[in-house]
Amino acid sequence: MRIITKIDKYQIELISFIKTEVLNTHDEITHRWRELNRGMTLGNLYKQAIQIRFETEEGDMMETETTIWAVTEKNVVLKNGILIPIRAIHEVIV
Repeated sequence: MRIITKIDKYQIELISFIKTEVLNTHDEITHRWRELNRGMTLGNLYKQAIQIRFETEEGDMMETETTIWAVTEKNVVLKNGILIPIRAIHEVIV
């Protein structure tokens, strides 16, 4: 089991993200996409925070609690324009 380090969303700008897709199957990728969009809806309508688990370039697993402002084709947009590449996200916990 991997150790998950909790990180404040404002520290995300200091992270170098893994450059490759972290999920293995089309079903996992589709599920992540649905959860990201669900999280965005909850954040925009109800200001509900969610957890996002992602992988760094060094292979570390990190988690942040935040609201999602937008989801683009390649990135999740958080407050203050902070971006997390979707390819680096292992799990979205709504």
